[in-house]
Amino acid sequence: MTRLAALPLLAAVLVSGCGSGGAPNGDPRPVAAKVVDMIVHNKYSASWDELYSGDQEVAPFAEYVGCETRNPVIAVPRAVKVLSVNDESVGIGDGTFRDSKAVDVRLEFEGGFHVVHTVHLVGEDGKWKYILPSWRYRDYKADRCPTDAGSAPAPQPS
Repeated sequence: MTRLAALPLLAAVLVSGCGSGGAPNGDPRPVAAKVVDMIVHNKYSASWDELYSGDQEVAPFAEYVGCETRNPVIAVPRAVKVLSVNDESVGIGDGTFRDSKAVDVRLEFEGGFHVVHTVHLVGEDGKWKYILPSWRYRDYKADRCPTDAGSAPAPQPS
């Protein structure tokens, strides 16, 4: 898989963030950078802990880690830089909208190639959490791994 082929998966995972319980007082920038770092290094177990609880309900730990591991990120950026933070309403997979911090993150790759992704974060229990993009939420809700369209249902924990 080329670097460019891995980018749609990364983009899908990164366009996320949502929650309840009010916005935390802390800066969302380091949280967004941390989430991106975990995902580009295929640390799905750790990134699940930073996921909004509503998304954790439709993508339980074993299912999320199993599905995301099926298509790992292979093009690791040389640098990650937060460009901006904006207030945005974001749709989540259950059809609701929530206020979020839209954090634009620039990923710089070898050869001067770069991509900007938006990570949506929301407050939950006094912490910033990210959400799954709505289409990934719907796939998990339907017991499908979003990383491979048309795949068999997600693996069941034993």
